Amino acid sequence: MVLSGALCFRMKDAALKVLYLHDNQLLAGGLQAGKVIKGEEISVVPNRSLDAKLSPVILGVQGGSQCLSCGTGQEPTLKLEPVNIMELYHNAEKSKKFTFYRRDTGLTSSFESAAYPGWFLCTVPEADQPLQITHLLKDTSWDEPITDFYFQQCD
Repeated sequence: MVLSGALCFRMKDAALKVLYLHDNQLLAGGLQAGKVIKGEEISVVPNRSLDAKLSPVILGVQGGSQCLSCGTGQEPTLKLEPVNIMELYHNAEKSKKFTFYRRDTGLTSSFESAAYPGWFLCTVPEADQPLQITHLLKDTSWDEPITDFYFQQCD
């Protein structure tokens, strides 16, 4: 099946902080100027060039006009890049740096970088901080980054 457009999701971390766009950066929080934030609409398409059993997805914002990338350096650098999500969908072999393996863990999901195995999308316990990427070690303490997200389709 070929998609004609991206699917729409909203993401909250396990601490129920929603992802929202501010100054071209995805942040995780709950209130903005005393008002509850609904959360950013996240555009999602599969990466068809990678193993479908691993649930490879490409994540975008602003209608899919910018996509989340891990970059191409020695270590990943999480950023939004101005690239159309549907172009990545149709040219999937060039989109590994934009791809995350979605792992369902019950009600939540984690997102591991396809280009940097062992690196996961995360938030920190404090509100209104940027979405980040972290290398998870086997020993994790209570203060570790939050790597589990509620991933719900838009209404």
